[in-house]
Amino acid sequence: RMGNPILLQACLRLNKQEIPKELKLGKEETFLKDGHRLYQLDVPMDLRDSEWNFYGRIIIREYTIGKNRTQGTYVLVKYFSEEENKIITKAYVSDEEVKEVIL
Repeated sequence: RMGNPILLQACLRLNKQEIPKELKLGKEETFLKDGHRLYQLDVPMDLRDSEWNFYGRIIIREYTIGKNRTQGTYVLVKYFSEEENKIITKAYVSDEEVKEVIL
């Protein structure tokens, strides 16, 4: 199979176990994702878990792509309270919802 299998990402979605138990503003954290992914650098984006719960806003500081994986570092720039998490998670629009509207 030929081609360039790169995914453009608008958020960083990690398993709950990969998200630090104590998120701290300004602290650099690392991530590792399967596949080749592109992220904008130093642009705020959501940090979510695999169940689409929102934790806060992060910026990706750097990342490398290769050997069918993407690894890098991010910094939390805004932490969502439990109330904010519920509101933002409820307002999230899934790919399926988008497809129902535009197809």
